[in-house]
Amino acid sequence: MKRLDPRTKLALGLMAIAAVFVAREPETLVVESLILLAALPLLRMGKEWAHSFRYFWPMLGLVFVIAFFSFNLQVALLLAIRLFNLLTVSFVFFRTVSPEEMGATLNKLGVPYSFAFILTTAMRYVPLIRQKIRNIIDAQSSRGIDLRPRLRNVGNFLALLMPLLAQSFVLSDELALAMESRGFGREGRSTRRQYNLTFWECALMVGALVLLIIFAFWERG
Repeated sequence: MKRLDPRTKLALGLMAIAAVFVAREPETLVVESLILLAALPLLRMGKEWAHSFRYFWPMLGLVFVIAFFSFNLQVALLLAIRLFNLLTVSFVFFRTVSPEEMGATLNKLGVPYSFAFILTTAMRYVPLIRQKIRNIIDAQSSRGIDLRPRLRNVGNFLALLMPLLAQSFVLSDELALAMESRGFGREGRSTRRQYNLTFWECALMVGALVLLIIFAFWERG
């Protein structure tokens, strides 16, 4: 999977998301969930996904509860399973496509470099901000400030938000200085690695697109 061209990964990821949206029946969505869960160990992402799932289930539970009281049990299950599949597909995609590959893909597709840089920078800074949040929580907990997600701790969240805001400003200032020192706006920019589509990758994308079209017609009877 890592050897594929980033454009191939992007195309396969978009088609996987489309397959989740195309599915209408709960049984079909359950089959898609089973396929995704079976693919995770093959891609060696089972442990990482299990670790990340603790951030998914509150959102899934909230969607299920809201849909259950707004519609019925079937709709609630349909929306919860669909969201589960979308989150899993997104997890696999962002674990297999690095920020550098995403930027190179967007540039190959004609997207302006400045926009691609914004997206890739956000992808790089998400895990960094997450680590800083953990460090702040550990530091404040050592001072006796409880930041666990409880209703009574809402007033303590300023002890997390203010240091995080200050560190975010420091990071943005360092990034601006680094961009300026490297001549961000100069013309004739080159990439460290060149990506080229192979015949087999084109065949893979065409085959996946054909399967998606067949699946869409089949799902609609």
